[in-house]
Parts: sequence; C-alpha cells; structure tokens
Amino acid sequence: MRIVYTGPFEAIDVPSLGLTARRDVPIEAPDEAAARLLEQATIWAEAKPPKPTTKTSKEGE
Repeated sequence: MRIVYTGPFEAIDVPSLGLTARRDVPIEAPDEAAARLLEQATIWAEAKPPKPTTKTSKEGE
C-alpha cells in the first residue's frame, strides 16, 4: 500500500519498515504496517495513485 507522511517534520525514521519517510513523498509499505500507521491519521494518509501521463499528438504534425 502506498502511504504518505504528512506530519510536522521534514522526515521521520520508521524503524519497523527500515526506512526514512519524507514529508509528502509517498512510500510503499506492507498492507499490515501501512494500516497501523494510518491509525495515526493526523500524520499519515493513504497516497493517491499518480495520475497517468499520456501524450497525445495530432496527426500530420
């Protein structure tokens, strides 16, 4: 599951995942660990999936 740290610090260590989470930068976490972190709703949120980027081109260009 993709989650994002939204708390007051620039970054925090997450020992249970063995990584550092930067504010507003989505991370991948196992579903169980992500669910536990999301219980702390004031500083964690589920990351929205990135918008797909599509290139459109006009014929004849």
